[in-house]
Amino acid sequence: MIKSNPSNTYHPAGILFFGLLIAQIMATIQVYLSNIELHSTVSALYDAGYLTVPNVMVMNSLLNFWPAFWGGLFFTCSIGAGISLGGMAAGWIWSRLFGRNKFVLFIFLSIWGGFLLISNIHGFALFPTLYFLLIAPALFIMTTKWLSHAAIRPPPSWRWMHLIPIPLLALLWFTQFDTELFVDLRDNLLLSNSLGKKFNHFYYNYTLYPAEAFKSLDQKLIRTCRLENISNPGLKLKLANRLLANDYLPMPGTSRVDLNIVQIGNNLVFSGDDRKVLQIKAHQFFANPPKTLQKYSAERDLHGAFRQFTYLSLLIGFPVLIYIIFHFVLYFLTALFLSRRSSAITASMLCLIIGIFVLFYFQANRSSNIQIKNIPEALKSEDLSVRIAALKSIQQKKLDIADYRSYPRLLNSPHPQERYWLVVAMAVGRSQKSFIDLLKFLEDKNTNVRSMAFHSLAVRNNRQAIKPILEKIKVSHDWYAQLYAYRALRSLGWKQKRLP
Repeated sequence: MIKSNPSNTYHPAGILFFGLLIAQIMATIQVYLSNIELHSTVSALYDAGYLTVPNVMVMNSLLNFWPAFWGGLFFTCSIGAGISLGGMAAGWIWSRLFGRNKFVLFIFLSIWGGFLLISNIHGFALFPTLYFLLIAPALFIMTTKWLSHAAIRPPPSWRWMHLIPIPLLALLWFTQFDTELFVDLRDNLLLSNSLGKKFNHFYYNYTLYPAEAFKSLDQKLIRTCRLENISNPGLKLKLANRLLANDYLPMPGTSRVDLNIVQIGNNLVFSGDDRKVLQIKAHQFFANPPKTLQKYSAERDLHGAFRQFTYLSLLIGFPVLIYIIFHFVLYFLTALFLSRRSSAITASMLCLIIGIFVLFYFQANRSSNIQIKNIPEALKSEDLSVRIAALKSIQQKKLDIADYRSYPRLLNSPHPQERYWLVVAMAVGRSQKSFIDLLKFLEDKNTNVRSMAFHSLAVRNNRQAIKPILEKIKVSHDWYAQLYAYRALRSLGWKQKRLP
């Protein structure tokens, strides 16, 4: 058998990596500009005397390069991967299946134009436009050139052997899709090993930087506003209180705000970014403030379609990206001993086998598939998945976990996923002991556990938790946990103090 020289083997992953490079450059710039804007907003809120999220411990990181770079990886591995793979797939289909037919090319150009149009349907969105404008055509052209210069054109039967593993794995993994899929993936594939724990920590440490870059106003935790020309002091006070209740914080001075409300006659004019968005009577606003503010947010939302594209890319593009990376590594290794064609087929089959093996491991360890008949016995099980299933059962049945003998041992579990579900179960507890123990989990070393502890305190609806939550949120270095802490405070009835 003829062996191939790895240095001369060319894999389409090279084209994909070029698309990801373009995406990473744009994503870093996008997140960095968003961080600068957020820093300006948070600084103004802090100077005005409000409680801010992120707090001052995290605020300065917004001006650094690396949070923008690492945060940009989220867009690179989601929308960047999705558009790159779409451009490559279009190039392959046009070249291999339709013989470079001009009419088919026109169809692809129309689809591409449609994506650009949808991305700007509510107004010009710079970065969503740039992703589609730069990545898709570049990778389409590179793919068609690569195919035209390919030294070996495999027969159709071999060609399909490369393609079958991807849809087959997608179909098999789709059988696991439910509301707990992502949490179970975290528990079984990330928190079960040291490398996965590092990835999990990395993800939650940097995920909120890109998230802020494409959130709608309605999705943001805290928004800013200003009231102008409100002649009636009583009306102004009432407006300020309603806005505070919906986390629109009135700001002094001339700093940029998310919402500017001006009274013109009997009407309130809502504007943002120097653009009038809607006009409404005061009594209509007071009848349903959340509805009006949601409408305002929707009218100003430039990234709605982009968020949908990003989510779909995360579901489809990211798994395919992982597959191609594994395929590239295996292809390169097997090319040391096999011909190019044989190494490519071998890499595809190995990726299929690995994907099926991981699926079986994942399915076998999903706690959601385990039926618990005896909770006390399940809590003492040597099987971690069984214990987690028992904790889920306790939470679903609204039982008090502190009543079980295994409770003290569970409090000191070395497994973060077990502590996480323990904290979830403690949300429905009623004893003061479990409340005090729950407060201790605010110091847990795992981000997911800390965040869920804040959420569980909110579910218990014990206002005694407000003071310790406020203390933690002010000194925390964890932006993700701060987000949960702030939501818990609001759920418990705490409000920002109105400026004098």
